[in-house]
Amino acid sequence: MTKYVDCPDSFVPLFEEAERLIEPTFLDQRWDPTHGAMLVGGERYVMYRSRSMAIHLREELERVVGPAADSVIYRFGKACGSADADYYFSLHPELPAPLRLAMGPVVFALGGYAIVKVLPESAPSPDENYLLVFEHPNSYEADAYGTQGLTSEKPVCYLNSGYSAGWCGKAFGLTLEVKEVACTAKGDPFCRFVMAPPAQLRKRVAELCETWGIVPPR
Repeated sequence: MTKYVDCPDSFVPLFEEAERLIEPTFLDQRWDPTHGAMLVGGERYVMYRSRSMAIHLREELERVVGPAADSVIYRFGKACGSADADYYFSLHPELPAPLRLAMGPVVFALGGYAIVKVLPESAPSPDENYLLVFEHPNSYEADAYGTQGLTSEKPVCYLNSGYSAGWCGKAFGLTLEVKEVACTAKGDPFCRFVMAPPAQLRKRVAELCETWGIVPPR
């Protein structure tokens, strides 16, 4: 059984192997407060309060760049996901693309972003038909709104979205984008995402949202 990823039975062996590869790195943690450092698997990490990142950073960006704040956060997340993928792939070279992809949700969960639930509509493939449909239960971005008693008129999990797109794009050698179609910060029962190549994303979102009875966000 998987520890950090909820997925259809057909994906279980893949994510079990990904957890086996990634978990030892995160169990190797060392605090060095005399040098202001936290090391995970020998690599330096930096800790931020989730509310500082999810709410206060967004508010400051909105003051500086206005409506472009969402795009900035998404692009920052995508850069982080892509860079992290490169790093972890270097620790485990020569892995097939599906296993590289599966490592992402494990790193994501152990890094404190959210756990990942892969939905059965998913069909990741190394071409224009790539599709990954997933949810982020306990997303740190949406959770920050809930714990503050705040609500949003739109989805807020832009860093989560970007990180996922960046990692999975690296895994399959594709340009991928993610659209969050439902978010607990705006009162939905889950944070749900659709990932596909840019030329296919709008069509995929429209088709799936019609199936689910969800009105796609703008």
